[in-house]
Amino acid sequence: MVKVVKNYVKVNQYTRPGLKLAGVKGIVMHWTATPGASALNERNYFNGTCIADKRYASAHYFVDRKEAQHIIPENEVAYHAHDQNRCYVSFLKPNANTTAIGVEMCVEKDGKIHSETVQNAAELVADLCKRYGLSTDKIVRHYDVTNKSCPTPWVRDASQLTTFRKKVDALLGNKTVSNTTAPTSQPSKSTGTTILKKGSSGSSVKALQKRLIAAGFSLPKYGADGSYGNETVQAVKALQKKSGITADGIYGPATEKALSAIEKRKSSSSGKKSSYKLPTGIYKYKSPMMKGTAVRQIQEALAALYFYPDKEAKNNGIDGYYGPKTANAVKRFQLMHGLSADGIYGPKTKAKIEALLK
Repeated sequence: MVKVVKNYVKVNQYTRPGLKLAGVKGIVMHWTATPGASALNERNYFNGTCIADKRYASAHYFVDRKEAQHIIPENEVAYHAHDQNRCYVSFLKPNANTTAIGVEMCVEKDGKIHSETVQNAAELVADLCKRYGLSTDKIVRHYDVTNKSCPTPWVRDASQLTTFRKKVDALLGNKTVSNTTAPTSQPSKSTGTTILKKGSSGSSVKALQKRLIAAGFSLPKYGADGSYGNETVQAVKALQKKSGITADGIYGPATEKALSAIEKRKSSSSGKKSSYKLPTGIYKYKSPMMKGTAVRQIQEALAALYFYPDKEAKNNGIDGYYGPKTANAVKRFQLMHGLSADGIYGPKTKAKIEALLK
């Protein structure tokens, strides 16, 4: 069993409001998106800098390869899965912050979640499921709740959530794996992949539609509306034809595999390596704030390395303004890469970012 360290942050307005949960109806999985930061690093951030920055964010647990830091009591609210009153998972409505426990997985320096971290998270979540009487279909991604790209690897490859649930089920001694499905969808008995087709609706359909659009299969009339209508059928058929599989307009295991392959190709071809131009000079937080294309270039490069200016905000906080959150992103980057952590973008920080983006 993963080592769990109880290390609560202080009660405060921004990361631990001291409010009581309405009950534990599910578990929401996240990733930290801060490469190289340990669970303890994250705990200390939410007990210090996050509060100083007046940022509403937290989670109950942070898990790395060695341990799980328990930073918010399980019966209290953590600010981890609510965005402008959006909650697309029915059993967590109206607000997942008041109905779910948040588990954050730490990220390695290469921007990936280590298999040992995933295993530790599975052991922790299995214990939570056992204690709260939850089936594994109550384990969801932050993406499922608010459509935020978190955990990003699990959004790019939805099968990773299924694999994680299987791990948890195995730890619980269960023989079958549950799946989160809309009322009008059903799981494939052979693979656990959710089957979606004309007439299906809900968050699973909306997630698929967003992936189709990102992969280049347009839905010009209705977009990602959560309803599997004729337009979505045609987009899926186009995907299937392009991939050389049966074009029946039904999303199943073969179609998921084809879509994942296209997503991986697009990711590797677009890459983070060659498309980021960085400005010269000194950029820092001051009044009035520095702004413009150069600042946006800095923000986009930082985001490509998973140091988001504000991963809770629209477009991850990339807005062209060198505000306190951008300075904090620079500071976190500097701290993780052995630079003077002053939050000021200059020649040394520029050189390090460029080296990592090569």
